[in-house]
Amino acid sequence: MIVDRKGVHVKSSATRRILLALVALVFVAIAIGSLVAPHQMAEGLGYTLANRDALNEFRAIYVGLWLATAAIFALAARRVENALLGDLCALLLLGQVAGRVVSLVLDGAPSERIWPIFAAELVGGIALVALRPSGRTDRMLR
Repeated sequence: MIVDRKGVHVKSSATRRILLALVALVFVAIAIGSLVAPHQMAEGLGYTLANRDALNEFRAIYVGLWLATAAIFALAARRVENALLGDLCALLLLGQVAGRVVSLVLDGAPSERIWPIFAAELVGGIALVALRPSGRTDRMLR
């Protein structure tokens, strides 16, 4: 096990940094796609944007919120030694998973196009938790 001067496990930190950065890029890609082709992006998820209100709501989430989420993931990747930032990112992903589980229970199973998204969110969230750096990593937010 390789540990730095602060007591942080280097290999898991590097892997966590890469994962955080990759997820940030995914959110940026979704936001850009949603900005330039909102109807096609929504159609890929099984719904249509019938009016300006629907477009407004879609862009609020898929452009605005996803860009903000990407920024948080990028910050967490840059400051990977601060475990709490990455933990909050894991919470964001696992919150999506929780919403999907609630929908599964209340609404039934989604189509096959949603399952890979569910799996990616679940695996990503669990991996971020599993790769949590050890040591004195939360002092920056106290």
